[in-house]
Amino acid sequence: MIRTAIFDLDELIIDLERIHKAAERQICLDYGHSFDTLSEELRFNSSGLRENDILARIRQELKLSAPLTEMILRKQTLFADMITDEVLQPMPGALDTINTLKAHGYRLALTSSGSRPRVELVLKGLGILEAFDITVCGEDVQQGKPNPEPYRITAERLNISPLEGVVFEDADVGIQSAKAAGLWCIGVPNPAAATHQTLKQADLILPDLTHFSLDLLERINTPNAGRCT
Repeated sequence: MIRTAIFDLDELIIDLERIHKAAERQICLDYGHSFDTLSEELRFNSSGLRENDILARIRQELKLSAPLTEMILRKQTLFADMITDEVLQPMPGALDTINTLKAHGYRLALTSSGSRPRVELVLKGLGILEAFDITVCGEDVQQGKPNPEPYRITAERLNISPLEGVVFEDADVGIQSAKAAGLWCIGVPNPAAATHQTLKQADLILPDLTHFSLDLLERINTPNAGRCT
């Protein structure tokens, strides 16, 4: 029986891809390089990956000698500065889904590939930091999505069996991580994502979170639950 809902953050609760890419572009400029010289995969297909892993790949591709820790701190500073002028807009239905689940007694967790300072900054800005019983961030794992470690650790910290948890994800690597950890998974696409995500491994696919209702949690126990429209 499902009694816990686990959420990804970026592009699922809020779309901040534009700010992330702007910060990464500035980091490249800081070290005398153009963001556009990076591989296409790194520029457009990093959804769901840990921030630290993305920066490590930028460092490798540009053959930078700067310490990775320096780049991580720079990204956090840039992101915090850039988001200050933003009016944070959650994805359609995201806050209603969180509030509905909370009101009906489900425990909530957040599992993000982002750094904890950045994740907590965004959650506070949205006014939902306290909604989550636990948060698992990029620093908490050795291997990021699609490895099962992020969601496995989340389930362990919640003290639940995998079949007692459902994950909401927007990215293929996140869905792969959740399913490899044995959890149920609902895929929710971000139509504005730089790279199309198939979400084909999810137990259920919603057009967006405005289509979520509690009775859908029973549907994902049905084999080949499929796409909900």
